[in-house]
This record gives sequence, structure tokens and C-alpha cells, in this order.
Amino acid sequence: MGLLTNPSISQKAKYCRKLVRYNTAICLTLYLLGVAFFCVLPDPNFSSATYFSENALLPGLVNSELEMDTVSLVKSLTVELQRERENYPKGIPYPWLLAKMRRFGLETHTHNFTLNYPFGGGKRFKGENVFGILRAPRIASTESIVISVPYRPPETVHTDVSAGVPLMLAFADFARKKKYWAKDIIFLVTEQEQLGVQAWLEAYHGGEEGRILDSGMLRARAGSIQAAINLEVQSLDISHINLKIEGLNGQLPNLDLHNLVQKLSSKNGITAGYKQTSASPKRSFRYQDKLFNLLSMVFSQASGVPTGNHGLFHKYGIEALTLEAVKRDKVQQQQFQEVGSMLRIIEGITRSLNNLLERFHQSFFFYLLVSNDRFVSIGDYMPSLALMAGSLLIKAFIHYLSIYYSGDDGDESEEPKQKTVATDVGYFSVGVVLLVAHSIGALAVFLPHSKAVSQYLYDVNLSTQFGLFSLLVAITAIAITLPAFCSLSGVNSEALHVAVLLEVGTVLLAVGMLNFSLGFSLSVCLVPFIILIRPTLSGTSKFLSRLCCLLINPMAVLYFVVVALTWHLFPELDFKPLLNKALTATMDALTFSVVDSMIYGNWVFDMVSLIFVPSWILLWVLLFPKTEPRDVKLKTN
Repeated sequence: MGLLTNPSISQKAKYCRKLVRYNTAICLTLYLLGVAFFCVLPDPNFSSATYFSENALLPGLVNSELEMDTVSLVKSLTVELQRERENYPKGIPYPWLLAKMRRFGLETHTHNFTLNYPFGGGKRFKGENVFGILRAPRIASTESIVISVPYRPPETVHTDVSAGVPLMLAFADFARKKKYWAKDIIFLVTEQEQLGVQAWLEAYHGGEEGRILDSGMLRARAGSIQAAINLEVQSLDISHINLKIEGLNGQLPNLDLHNLVQKLSSKNGITAGYKQTSASPKRSFRYQDKLFNLLSMVFSQASGVPTGNHGLFHKYGIEALTLEAVKRDKVQQQQFQEVGSMLRIIEGITRSLNNLLERFHQSFFFYLLVSNDRFVSIGDYMPSLALMAGSLLIKAFIHYLSIYYSGDDGDESEEPKQKTVATDVGYFSVGVVLLVAHSIGALAVFLPHSKAVSQYLYDVNLSTQFGLFSLLVAITAIAITLPAFCSLSGVNSEALHVAVLLEVGTVLLAVGMLNFSLGFSLSVCLVPFIILIRPTLSGTSKFLSRLCCLLINPMAVLYFVVVALTWHLFPELDFKPLLNKALTATMDALTFSVVDSMIYGNWVFDMVSLIFVPSWILLWVLLFPKTEPRDVKLKTN
């Protein structure tokens, strides 16, 4: 950089002027290369076939020891459970579950928790989990495995998955008779969906009691949890298994665990795969099918919302996934799938996990699935994000050069006038604008989390969705008026532009390292607009730059995404009802994001508010520079 910015070298100055003159074309080319690189990932030359990295998992693939007595027990337990469900239309049949677990020789306990809803004016929701521990006969309670089932009462609006309870109990009876267990097995039945799992995990790991979720106390614990399997069994007549892997904040289970479940399912005659939608294996060789599967995983992972109860285990370093056993369509004339197949899958998974001598570490934690048997590792997909986000860093460097070198290629021997540039940068003024913008971002995080604000919304009888939406709209309105008070001119504006480009480019790369799908999605939406924004233009170009800036406002981006999803899910709606429905869905999405950040620790809302809202504010301020005479005439891009 020292050579490039040395004005005494005329040849270097020539190259620098070229970079300044064609900076937009260079950055857009890098962006398009990044998009194109991602589009070629489904090609077999860029993806790899799945394989086992940990050989200790293979013993679970050997012959099963299950007998027909266990299958018969599942059917009898199913009949009993259906009878008990009629007596508990809104909750879990605790007496029946506790009695069965004790009968099968488990150390049985209950776990109570309470949710103090932050926007309900003091509303409280209570729940109770039931869990039983099968102590390992071969070793002390140092390690454990969790098999969980979400219980949904008959009056729930969700799909009934009560068939998983008899399967889990029957397997517990089978496991109790075996002497080869080296890990404790925890059989967990949770209430209130993900809330029950979050409370149980907090209590298990000794987390502090929060203001919102009171996780309660556990009367007993097993060893350190190595892995967890969540069962969502819709019926004992199974068509196929859909594997849910996305966890909180886009975390994924170790690829070996996914491969193990898929291999065991295939061995036992049940088709299983990521986003499996039918009983036929997903073995399409068409490029468009692979690309669609890749994009569907990107969209699911980018939200940061777990696709099942398994997703909350990842927060504690526990590898977990959900087996969604889909009920067979009665219209299809297919052979009945025996209950024993599902039991043998559970047995194989548990025996494989029982054989592990250490935590999962050999296979991949960062990957994208192209198909059931092919994946793309982090080393293959990160260049696409690096090209897109890197274009902003390169633009920042070129913009820095523009402070010293004009884009005019006239007299190359003329030395650039830089003597006043380095000393005339108002670092205090630039710092004040940066501080104000990030203070507004911090305000966007603090106000929705404030107890006083939530109480005020309740006192004035405003709905939570409308209240939070109005609050964030008001913050956006304040940000829009900020250029009237904090606009800069000359070198200060150019220095601020460099700072914004560096911040956004660095954040996109950092987010992509934690959640590639989120970083990639943000880059696709934001980078081209940021590249095209040119603060020093006038007339139509200035209007277009301001329009581009308004389009990438976080609130506007969220609304456009929801409009696209609403149009995809409800194509029969007319234009105006579509926009109204999308507006309601946007309010709900904002509310859910705030609540998820409070209860589960989903950092999407906080990250956008703390980083991308201030970055947008700074870009907006740059588009309204002060019209003051300048000592040094500079041409910027």
C-alpha cells in the first residue's frame, strides 16, 4: 500500500488512476464472479460424496437384536396412550408416563418451568417435562445420550407426533435389558415445543435463572451429553423420514451423524434424507434439482431459527438432529412399513453413539447438502462469499486511493496534491457521526428489550406486533432525518465512506464464518446496491443512489422478502391483499425475532440492529453532503 500511495512514483499513480476510474466495474465483476462460483457448486467437480470420518460409529450398522416382543409393546402402548390423551386434552398425561418409565426400570423425574412473557403485561406460561434416566451399567455417569420426543396435546394446531412416545418407551424397555451401555441414556418428553427443551437444557447445565424463562431445577442429572436424537413420528405407518438438521443461529450437526442416520434408514428399508418429501430416494442427477436443494438449505439456515427441538442442543456443543417420520399417504398403494424398522434405526443410532470414545470432531461442522449423498464443505463454498464481501473491501481501498489520485488520466507526470488531505480529515467529526449512527442501532436493540417499553405497550392497549413495528419505524424515521444534523463534506465524507465499506465488508465475512447462509444472503441483497451508491453525483444519478439506499433499508429488505414468500405461498391473492398480508407477516416476523433473541439467544435481530442499521444510516448520511467550498478538489466514486 505504501508504494501505491507514494505520489513520487508516476507509474504507480497511473495504475492508481485506472483503479479509481474503473472501480465500479471491478467491484461488480467480483460480485458476479462470487454469484457464479456459488451457482457451480452443485457440479460434481465442486461437491464431494458423503463418507464416514469416525469409524467408531460403524458398529451400529451391524445386526439388530430387537425382537417382535418390542414391536408388540409399541402397539399396545399406542392404544393405551390414545386412551390417556382423551383425559388430557390440553397437557401431558404425566401419571401414565411416569408409571410406564418406572415400570421399565428408569430413574424417573419431572421438570417444571415458567415463562414470564415479556410483552404480556405479566402473563405467565407454565410447563412440565418428564424424563427418565437409564444408568450405564458398565461405567459411572460421565457421558450420556438424549432421546427426546415433543408432546403435542390433541387440541394443538401442529401435526400430531404422539406416536414417538410409544416408540421411545418400547426402546427404553429393550435398552434396559442390555449390558453393553457405556453411556447413560436420557428419555425426555417435552412440553411447549422448543420452550420445554430450552428450559430443560438450561436447568441441566446449571444456567442462571433469567427474567424471562425460569428454567427451574432438576432433581437428577446424567453424564455430559454427547449427542441427542429428537423424534417426530406422525404415525406407526411410515412413508419416509425427513431429516431436520438446521439449529439455532444456523448451526449444523456433525456430518457423520447425518450420514449415520441416513445409512441406517436405508439399511432398514425407509427412505431418509434432508427435506425428503416422498418415499422415493432423491437421486436426481439434474443440475437444477441440486441447485434448488442447495438454495433451500441456504434459505432455511439463514433465518437462524431451529427447524426442530434438536436445534437448541447445538448451543451447548451437543450434536443433534430430528427424525421426522412422515405418515404414509393412504391413497398410495404401498407395502406397510413395520414398526420394527423405526425401532432398529433408533437402536442402531444409540449403539453407534454408545461406541464413541470422544466427542464428534473428525467430520464437517460447516457444510451444505447438495443431495442426500453429496455435500459442499466450507473450503469449497467460502470463496463465493469472499468474492462478494471482498469487493467492498477492495472498493474501500480504491476509494482511499481516490483521496490521493484523480480518475482523470490527463497529465501523468503531474504529482497529486495530497499535502492537505491527510491533515484535513476531521477525525472528531467522522467519529461523532459514527457514534451517533451506532447509538441509534443500540437504541433499536435496547427499546424492544426494555421492560418499561413492553409495559407501556400493554398499558396503552397496543398489540405487541403493532407496537414493536411502530417503534422500529419511528427509529427508521429518526435515521432518515439524521443528514440534516450530521452531514459531512469534503475529505470527512470520503473518510466516512471508506469506514462504512470496511465495516460492512468485514461484518459480512464474519457472519459468513458463523452462518454462511445468512452472510451469503445478505451479500447477494446488499453488495450490488452498496457498490452502485455514489455520494458525489448529482441529478438523476443522485436520485438513483438515494433510491438504492432506501431499498436496502433493513425494514424494507424484510418487507420485500416477506412479500416474495407470501406471493409464493398464496399465489391466488390479489396485489393489494397480498401487500396487506405481507405487512401483517412482517410485524409478526419482527416480534418473533425479538422474542427469540430474548428466550433462545437468536442473534439475527441484534446483529442487524447493531451493525446493519448503523451502516445503512451512514450510507444515507453520505448521500446528503454539505455544500461547502473545499481547499482540494477531489473526484470520488
